[in-house]
Amino acid sequence: MNKKPNSFKESISYFPKEYLLIVLFVLLSIQNIFAEDKIQLLESKLLNLPDDTVKVNILLKIGEHYCSIDNDRALMYLQEAFSISTSQKYILGIGKSLLWQGRVYYYKDDYPLSMKYLDKAKEILETTNELDVLAFLYFAKGEISSIRGDYIHAMEMYKAAIQLTKKTGNLKFMSSYYSSMGMVLLNRKEPEKALDYFRETLSIKKAIDDQLGISNTLTCIGRSYEELGELDSALIYFNHALKIRYNMKINRAIAGSEYNIGGILIKMGKYAQAEESLQIALDNFIMLEEKTGIIITNLRLAVARNRQDKPDAFNLAESALSMAKKIDNPNLISHGFKILSDISFHNKNYKKSHEYLLKHKTLQDSLFTADKERLLTEFETRFQSERKDNEIKLLKAKSKIQHKNNILLTTLITALGGVIVLIIFLFRFKSTALNRQKKLMEQEIIIHAQENEIIEKKNLILQEQLESKNRELASKALEMLRYNDTISIVIEKLEGFKSTVNKNPEESKHIKNIIYELENQSKQNIWSEFDKIFKNIHSGFYNKILEICPDLTATEIKTAALLKLNLTTKEIAAITFKSEGGIKTTRYRLRKKLNLLSDEKLVTFLMKI
Repeated sequence: MNKKPNSFKESISYFPKEYLLIVLFVLLSIQNIFAEDKIQLLESKLLNLPDDTVKVNILLKIGEHYCSIDNDRALMYLQEAFSISTSQKYILGIGKSLLWQGRVYYYKDDYPLSMKYLDKAKEILETTNELDVLAFLYFAKGEISSIRGDYIHAMEMYKAAIQLTKKTGNLKFMSSYYSSMGMVLLNRKEPEKALDYFRETLSIKKAIDDQLGISNTLTCIGRSYEELGELDSALIYFNHALKIRYNMKINRAIAGSEYNIGGILIKMGKYAQAEESLQIALDNFIMLEEKTGIIITNLRLAVARNRQDKPDAFNLAESALSMAKKIDNPNLISHGFKILSDISFHNKNYKKSHEYLLKHKTLQDSLFTADKERLLTEFETRFQSERKDNEIKLLKAKSKIQHKNNILLTTLITALGGVIVLIIFLFRFKSTALNRQKKLMEQEIIIHAQENEIIEKKNLILQEQLESKNRELASKALEMLRYNDTISIVIEKLEGFKSTVNKNPEESKHIKNIIYELENQSKQNIWSEFDKIFKNIHSGFYNKILEICPDLTATEIKTAALLKLNLTTKEIAAITFKSEGGIKTTRYRLRKKLNLLSDEKLVTFLMKI
């Protein structure tokens, strides 16, 4: 799924921290390559599985795979997992489906909605003993805080995740959380502190022999030394990471390492060597068709060539800027203007240098303003939300006090009433009136009970009539199934017979016409009869569903009618001469058009219409 780069993530991931993007490219891309075949195998198994916990776990695994690469597809699987988990009362499945839906909205850049799903998942997962899952939830919340620039809350979430992971002993997860804390500190321009976390990560990666994790951590350590200005140390770690990645033959990772090495060599004044490393990175990015990688590498390559007074440096930077404009990435465009300004200044074209620098500053200012406004809006939303929560808590507290007061008042009134009744009964002259009133009340109760009994009987009769008609309708549906099966058998026999008379074109054509007529008539006549009975029983169904969603197709309306009878996907497929996959697709379109929430069941909704 091709996704347009988002502005906010890129504002923290690209320049001057473009190495972060390379790390993300490497991690996500490699994971997807190795998992794709396995996921396709799991998808093929889904159709034959019943709605149980096994199917839920497979749906969660597929949804997790598509989480960052195909948002809508991931949501489809995760929502189905949520629906089945809810019907099966599978608490862990409900919590994990909400967690991964939150992660999908994180990748869709809808951070407030992502946080809502994660908060719902947290309430459920805290009732389970799945500490690793809960730890990952805290990590996911930390990622959102880090993206928003709330580094303090992000660190709190990462520390909470680590504490839980220490209890389970999951070293792989623990190393990832340490690495994330290091990345936060690196973003905060605290490379010395970041190094402590990266070294802790490296020791764990070595303990579990995670070669890819080791290479990624070495890259982070190298970047920390680069921030500290210790270029020789940074180069050593980058080269160490590159060696591992060459041994693993992972082109994306190799491109990232060569890119980082090229940047260090430029800072060291070794422009020719930098050009060699950057050219290797560029060749790999071109082969992988990674547009962002191509752009950032070309910009850095332009710097290296410009420092060697090569004439094509300016054109190379312009080409990279043009590509950045095509993918509509404001951060890359801004950096492109900065590189062109530096090249123009180096070539003593001060006017052009000034023009490009103005464009760079203008774009940077607009991005800074947009981010500041967004942050202010988010903080205001969070403040309002917290204030509302506090108001709700206060109202609940007041409600409890009021409830207690009401109970006390009711008790007092009851006691007073008892005293009054006792006094009344002491007066003999009112006993007769009281007896009469009592008899009247008893008669009224009897009459009321009889009326209720009559109403219940009427309702029972109506219910029996409705059930009878529904049984008639279900019987008609089963008749359609048997009829269609019979027609299918006849058609198969005619197909077999047709193959024996292929030498006679006229007979073969006549048999083909019979097959077509059988298929056409079976579809038309049986459905017409079924539809007539359905309309008599559920007369307002079609009008009501079209009022809710006027743009439903005939196929979708027909499927909705069959679903109202609580027929299975397999039965509907047999009745309508369609595949089960086609019926599932129609169900998915119905859910979207009817705007159903993830926790609403389609069949239940239709049965209420």
